[in-house]
Amino acid sequence: MSLVIAQSLSRRGVEVIGCDNVGLTVQSFSRHVEDTFVHPALEDDEDAYFECMIENIKKFRPDDDRPYLLMPVFQNTRAIAKNRDRLEPFIKIAGPSWESIEKIFPKHHLADTAAETKARVPVTLHTDDPEIAASKIREMTPPLMIKPIAGVGGRGIETFKTAEETINAHEKFLKKTGEAPLIQEKVDGEDYCFTGLFRDGELIAHMAYRNLKSFPAETGAGSIRETVEDSPFVEPAAALMKATNWTGVAEIDFLWTGNSNDKPTIIEVNPRFWAGLFHSVKSGIDFPWLLYQLFTTGEIDDPPAVRVGEITKTPGLWLASTAQEIAESDIHFDRLSEAWKSDENSGFFHKLGNVTSALSDAVDLDDACFRLVEAFDIAKHSSDEFSEVNDPFAGLGILFVLSSLARHGKLPPEIKR
Repeated sequence: MSLVIAQSLSRRGVEVIGCDNVGLTVQSFSRHVEDTFVHPALEDDEDAYFECMIENIKKFRPDDDRPYLLMPVFQNTRAIAKNRDRLEPFIKIAGPSWESIEKIFPKHHLADTAAETKARVPVTLHTDDPEIAASKIREMTPPLMIKPIAGVGGRGIETFKTAEETINAHEKFLKKTGEAPLIQEKVDGEDYCFTGLFRDGELIAHMAYRNLKSFPAETGAGSIRETVEDSPFVEPAAALMKATNWTGVAEIDFLWTGNSNDKPTIIEVNPRFWAGLFHSVKSGIDFPWLLYQLFTTGEIDDPPAVRVGEITKTPGLWLASTAQEIAESDIHFDRLSEAWKSDENSGFFHKLGNVTSALSDAVDLDDACFRLVEAFDIAKHSSDEFSEVNDPFAGLGILFVLSSLARHGKLPPEIKR
């Protein structure tokens, strides 16, 4: 996301400074980033994070009257909004106010705001009282989903087939985390991502896409995406965000059956840029530049027509998602295991021969081949997130994994999930 923003603004003559809590990120290697610095992890020490941010904001501040913006990108968006009074003496924050964010975050606040605007959301429960939870859960219609109220990227979401399973999971969640999860009835339909730019609650630029493939498959970010007609989502999104008086970008997750007689259901609002930002820009809506314009001039260029049908992919992940689909299809791994153990006294190559013979019974090769051919066909006609010919070294940003290990002694959450 940061790379897409840097490329968008740099091409228009805007000097970009990047930062993260690890080094060796894509920003470090991109020719579109003038300089970078590393700050403490926000979740480890909030005061140290803001002290470092203020120090570097002062350091890089231009000595002329050029616009000077801080553009939050991911999970730091909420913390920056909540502490904007600490930063705004030195820089302008290009993001929504904390008062607006509180209307949709934590996630149970979204249900309350949606009720005001009559937007459709799943039947939702949020309580830290186990007895009330048990009583209300039994009134809900399974399958039921349990979600952390502040989770991102699908992390921590579980689905349960019965009320009793959900009640037990609710109690375990309370004991483990000390906070109540969100419980929702599962809604039928496919995931759609509606992305928008708002000014004082008014929708001024927008587009939507769906994930053809995701990694991890059920809850991860899209690895192959396709732009869709966004008219089914405009009215409910605009009504909801009007109630928040939102200024800035936001991404709204919908579930929709695709049937024009069915209304889309709002699942979540993310007060920040989204994983498919490259896809939005490639589809014609350059949100980073429009956001920059909005916060420097108060106006934006008229957005061009959205290129419906545009397809993009994230390198590597689109193939990983296909491999996961194949691995989770009807493969009888027990037969492979039995073949390996069938002759304990045999050598390695004899055992390997047994496993190879068992493959035809264990794997639906026709299905696996179909999935691979389908994925390669889609990918062949799509744009690559790291295909910027004038930014050849950005892909070295994968080294941020090593930086995380060296700096924090652990893998980054993007890898562990």
